[in-house]
Amino acid sequence: MDGVLTRTATGRPRVAAVGALLAVCLVGAPLMSLFPGAVWNLALSLDTGRPELATLLVTPVAVGGTVLMVLFVAAVLGLAGMPQPTPCACLVAGTSLATPLVMALQSPVFRPVPGDAPANAMAVSAVVATSALVACAVFGRGRDHGGVLSGVAVAAAGLMMLPLAAEHTRDRSTEQRSISQIHGFGHTIAVLDHPRWDPVRVHEVHGGLRMTYVAEDADGSPSAVPERGVPPHDADAEPPREAPTAEDSPTVGAVSAGPGVGADRSGESWPRALHVLSWTSEQSAEGPRSGCGYPGVECTERDEMVVVHRGIDSRCGPRLSEVRVRLDDGSVASVHPSSAVAPEVLFAVARTLRAENDGERSALVEEVLRG
Repeated sequence: MDGVLTRTATGRPRVAAVGALLAVCLVGAPLMSLFPGAVWNLALSLDTGRPELATLLVTPVAVGGTVLMVLFVAAVLGLAGMPQPTPCACLVAGTSLATPLVMALQSPVFRPVPGDAPANAMAVSAVVATSALVACAVFGRGRDHGGVLSGVAVAAAGLMMLPLAAEHTRDRSTEQRSISQIHGFGHTIAVLDHPRWDPVRVHEVHGGLRMTYVAEDADGSPSAVPERGVPPHDADAEPPREAPTAEDSPTVGAVSAGPGVGADRSGESWPRALHVLSWTSEQSAEGPRSGCGYPGVECTERDEMVVVHRGIDSRCGPRLSEVRVRLDDGSVASVHPSSAVAPEVLFAVARTLRAENDGERSALVEEVLRG
């Protein structure tokens, strides 16, 4: 750092000056990042019943604490031989105080290190403050403000990159969670085997593994799924009681149904989406009619499938909730609407479900990550 003098005003060698700067950045900045949270907790603890009175009492503490931090950092930077120590101290203190506020407002929260929000704010504050102070030291010359402006630019860029870093961290976390949930599921995974339906998300829920599929076709018609020799409507088969048809009810909204469905619901926004729930062995042992005796649950059989209705729809009667099938290996899987999906699509999809093949989970992981 050329901006740091060879020897400080106190006669200490340059290595001592560098050590002082690192102490400010790696110790002082993380500790200062805790100050906004402490002030907020203090305001919440003042049960005055009047928000304006609590603000009036907390403001002197916030202002006084900020001034003390700036004075302390300026003194340390002055002893370290830093050009323009007061502006640089304001930059370090401002960066340390702004970082936890920015991280608290963004969604998702950026968590680069294990731990809670204060721990992550301390780590990020140390990195951003160090980068800003290094820019001040490198570009600071004489009495001009080039170093301070460079530090401000670096700090602003670091804070603006936090939302992007948070998105990247969330994507990586989602990928790792999907991989662990698919490979760690100790039961048979049901696969919707058709090129127009792609798995895009997976969640381990109570009672099984829920995989969300989306259709590539624009209309989400039943023709999107092959019937494998089984016609979509058997003329001799009795349709489920009051089951809504495409003419009566073109779409079926998402409903809470089946083991685990409804838990960890993330509100998919795809135009044509549905859930395929692979049941656990314990749940499969109860059979496809599990829970059919509960009040408000009506089950009917259609083409070796169990069609489940839940709740009451004033126009169409009981609402189609899920379609259950038993796979070739004896396990049970069910199909649930997630968005505007016609009932015929649920029946067609249920007929195409199959048990996973040996070694197929890696391919499922790749499809989910690609989706």
